[in-house]
Amino acid sequence: MVTIAQLKQANPAMWQSAADGWLNLAKESEQACNDIHDQGRGPLDEHWQDRVGQAARGQLARDADTLEAGADIMRGVAMVLDGLTTSIEYAQRTLQDGLDLAARYGFDVDGQTGALTPNGSGDVPEGHRYGAEVSALLDEALRQAGQADRKAADELRRLAGTTGVTDPDVALNRYQGEASQTELSMYRGDIPDGSDPALVSEWWDSLTPQQQEQLKLSNPVEIAGLDGIPDGVKQELRGTDGKFDRVEFVRWTMEHWDDDNVDIDGENNCTNFASEGLHHSGVQYKGWNTLDDDGWGKSTAGGWGWDWLDRNGHTHTNSWGGAQNLHDFLNRNGSHEVPLSQAKPGDIIFFEEASDQNEHIKQGTIHHTAVVTAVTPDGDIRYTQHSDQRLNVSLNGREHHETTAEGQQNIRVVRVEPNWY
Repeated sequence: MVTIAQLKQANPAMWQSAADGWLNLAKESEQACNDIHDQGRGPLDEHWQDRVGQAARGQLARDADTLEAGADIMRGVAMVLDGLTTSIEYAQRTLQDGLDLAARYGFDVDGQTGALTPNGSGDVPEGHRYGAEVSALLDEALRQAGQADRKAADELRRLAGTTGVTDPDVALNRYQGEASQTELSMYRGDIPDGSDPALVSEWWDSLTPQQQEQLKLSNPVEIAGLDGIPDGVKQELRGTDGKFDRVEFVRWTMEHWDDDNVDIDGENNCTNFASEGLHHSGVQYKGWNTLDDDGWGKSTAGGWGWDWLDRNGHTHTNSWGGAQNLHDFLNRNGSHEVPLSQAKPGDIIFFEEASDQNEHIKQGTIHHTAVVTAVTPDGDIRYTQHSDQRLNVSLNGREHHETTAEGQQNIRVVRVEPNWY
């Protein structure tokens, strides 16, 4: 159990330094993997066709896979340490606010037990009556620190057991994916449960403006639904224009990311999934029929699942189910692109092929759609998608994999702002 003395003495900068070190190691491993592919494995394919050359090629391929898997896992370690760093910083802010309140009300605080002793030096008459308020804030700080400590320790132990993993897909999709979830769960654990709105209000006010902004980006659903958070903050998260509920879009996306019931048979459903989420969060259909070139929506037949009509274009508009089409439709109808650095939950990200590496995707074509569901305090976008099904995965963490598999990508972020109703 974390004590007040331990939390006061904690030095998050040390964990941040460790996180940066692991991230640098991951980047070096990725570069070594690229060097093997560019300078070794590729030339071997072309010039060394005998048995010795093929054996060398096989070994280089295994070495590259090992380096790539190691990089993905090391990025996972960095995520966990980033989460621990920020969570302890939040907890220390809450603790300091509690200690300041204790001094104002005239209490001494035991650094080991947290017990309060009135000392008569407070500047509030009969401040000793407010002991419960002080204790609640101190307990909240220790709860925040304790949950982060436990989650980080458990996840780091799991990652320590992956030294023999050499399959890049397993390392990326399982271990890095779990680390990403752990990081976000630590931030979620920094938020009070809402049973005491007065405590929530005191906690929120104790945070710096930067920390408040970080939590709005990393956990918008929790913050928007918490009693004690200012109404203006909740409205900002949901969207001030009233066109649709951005928080509901994020919530629906995270609840249905692996739900095949929303699929259109025979299609890649990444864009259909984003459209379903937009509609469920309040975006209205545009146009009178699904053949409208500048419309967006599904027909009654499509809603009933009459997929045999789809080949005639009757179940949904082209903009509903096609990545390029949805991107273009949104930008023609009130929405606009924002820089990657300004992405926030409720935005849509589109993947555009920037190279000619993929023979199946023309250079300059937008071919994939996902939803921004969180942004971590260090600015890493976490996105959720369908086909392939992924929940809160790291854009930075998956960049090397996506580049290797699909070629260099341009990431386009669209802020949805409908203008047709």
